[in-house]
Order: sequence, then C-alpha cells, then structure tokens
Amino acid sequence: MKQDISKDLIFSHFAHKSSPLQRKMIDEWLQTEANEELYFAWLEEWEQTHPQYLPQSELALENYEAFLEANPQTHLQPELTASEPAVSSNRRYWFRWLAAASVVLVLGGVGWLFRGSLLYQTYQTAFGETKSVVLPDGSKVTLNANSLLRLPRFGFGTKNREVFLKGEASFSVTHTPDHQKFVVKTNKQFDVVVLGTEFSVYARQRISKVVLSKGKVQVRYQQGRTQKQIVLTPGDLVTLDRENNMDKKAVSHPQNYAAWEQKRFVFEETSLQDVAYLLQENYGLEVEIKDKDLSERVIMGSFRAENVDQLLQSISELLDISVVRQGNRVQLSDK
Repeated sequence: MKQDISKDLIFSHFAHKSSPLQRKMIDEWLQTEANEELYFAWLEEWEQTHPQYLPQSELALENYEAFLEANPQTHLQPELTASEPAVSSNRRYWFRWLAAASVVLVLGGVGWLFRGSLLYQTYQTAFGETKSVVLPDGSKVTLNANSLLRLPRFGFGTKNREVFLKGEASFSVTHTPDHQKFVVKTNKQFDVVVLGTEFSVYARQRISKVVLSKGKVQVRYQQGRTQKQIVLTPGDLVTLDRENNMDKKAVSHPQNYAAWEQKRFVFEETSLQDVAYLLQENYGLEVEIKDKDLSERVIMGSFRAENVDQLLQSISELLDISVVRQGNRVQLSDK
C-alpha cells in the first residue's frame, strides 16, 4: 500500500476526520521512528492552533445578538410600574445566561491553562534535595538536587517510554518483552536511547554528561545542523560542552558519578572552581573564590555529607582553606 502521508492528512486525523483506511495508513507510517518524531511535532503544532478547551465565544456572541434582536430595548422600557414583572423576568434570564457563559469561559480558560498538568506527570527537587521515583514500567529514577523529570500521564509503557530531564538523574531501566526503547530527552539538544540498563545523565547549563554503568545506550545529539550519535559501553563517559562538542573517555568507576544517591561525594582531581559550580547547581549558593590560583586547586577524596554545611566543612578541611557562609553567599579564601 502506498503511504502518501502529508501534514494536511495528519491534521485531519487529529481533528477526527480521517477515514478507517487513512488511519490504517497512518498506523503503518508510524512504524518508522523518524515518522513518529514528526507525528508528535505536528501534534504539538496542531494543539497550539486548536486548543481543546477553547471557549465558544463566537457562538455566545451570536446568541447575544439574536437575543437583542428578539428583545429590543424599547420593549423593556415602557412604563416601569406596568412592566415590572417582565423586567424582573428578563433580569433573571440575563443572570442565568451570563452565569452559564462565565462557567464556559472559566472552565475553558482553566482547562487550557493547566493542560500541561493534565497530560504530564512532573517530579521536581529543590536545592539540596534528592528524590527516588518508580515509573509505571518499573524503571527507577533518582533525581539529584535542582532537577526535573516529566513523563506522559497516559500511554507511558504502552505507546512509548519517553521522559524529559532537566538537571541530573540516575536511571535503572527495566527491559520490556517487546524490546521497547526508553528515551531520555533534554533541552540541551541531546537524547539518550536505551533498552535496559543503568546510567546517569547530567544536563546542566554549563555542560552535559552521560555515564554508563551497565548495558548499552545510544546518545543522539545535535552539533550545529548535523545530527550525530554515539553508542556507549559500560565505563564510557561522554561530555558535551555548550556547543555540543563531544568528548568520550573510559572511567574505571562509573558508579562514582551517581554516588550522590547515597549522599557521598567523590572528587578525582576536581578543581575548586568545579566544586563551586556543584554548590551553585545543587544547593543554589553564590560562590566567590578570592584567588584564581585557589580556584584551580584540585580536590582528591571521598566523603559523606548529609547537608551543604557538612560539605563545606569537608572542603575546608581537605584544602585547608577558609569557608565563610552568609545565607546563600559563600566565600572561599586561603587562611
């Protein structure tokens, strides 16, 4: 069967105007991954121009004009004493009509305003907080501080397994009998595609990272106008800068990149400047390092910290430096 699928046909399908034959063609067309991505892009475009909860204001206006034609003002203003009951009756009609119109407008506006909450489940952590989540398919996600995970409320695990991540999280993905892919999307122009595995994703403003502990994943990323991809094996670490320039290397202990799940911090020749970025991203602190040489000093070691104050104390002891905190501002300097 020739599958001539156009944007107009898909839009007709969204409007429930496609025939059974056309729906079958669309189902076959969606078997290709690229077509599926295009389908959801068109769906988002169609929904923006065809809100499902749009109030029927034009119809209300037509009803209002028809009412005025059927009840001209001259009919409402003879002698007040003689027509008082009619005026009261008309007022009651108006009140009921306006109340009904208000309900339509309020429900329509609220439904459209909270459309995202209706369609998607969102998990979010505050500064200094971590959270573990079990997804409908049994996969486990642990969110690091200042992070967000979003997934569809309907169809997850049956139609697709796609989630959106902003921040940092570790994943333990279950394998499905039909080998359904699990996709982690980010706003950093890269996605992670897996079947069943354990990995960590870091998608912050400065850089992005993917570390694979078990299994096999594919990282798809956009560099300029070129779509690229790379396959990771256990122990691989991929780093992407702001322009998505990719660097890949092997690490001996990939599990250390998710040590924060146990409130443990592992520093392997980590500069104090990078530690300052961690304090900013995970705890919302503004960090000032008084000296450039100090910012380049590196930390080696592993320790636990239940909160940010314990972390600052450990940094002070490891580097033998002065750490002064006032609210959300932290100053690091030599003693």
